[in-house]
Amino acid sequence: MNMNERPVFPRRAVITAGMPYGNKELHFGHIGGVFIHADVFARFLRDRIGEDNVIFVSGTDCYGSPILESYRKWKEQSDSTLSIEDYVKLNHQKQKEALEKYQISLNLYGASALDRSKEVHTKVSDEIFEALYRKGYLQKRSTPQF
Repeated sequence: MNMNERPVFPRRAVITAGMPYGNKELHFGHIGGVFIHADVFARFLRDRIGEDNVIFVSGTDCYGSPILESYRKWKEQSDSTLSIEDYVKLNHQKQKEALEKYQISLNLYGASALDRSKEVHTKVSDEIFEALYRKGYLQKRSTPQF
């Protein structure tokens, strides 16, 4: 690259950071390994192309076996009557608070299956699977699992 050439920046940008599972609070690996890097890039682009032209988003991943397994272990060790959804909501709130304490400049820290997102994911997933089934791409059958 010629040192006299200036880099060309996009007019708008969406910055994302990997979504941690909703099975626990954030640890320093989440903050230092994912969010700080994305935050620095988001702040850099906001400085170059304008704050209104950069959106920085992430959120809690509410799906997956790590959540089910940690919830199962947590239920064995506590007398709580929290549902798995409430367990994920609790961890989501703690994650959000940790990011605020570290002053990570997210525009949105959502969740993949809480509140309105849950409704949208359910509707879209149903539509996709129903379309695949109607077109013959899916079959209902039983198979051994290893």
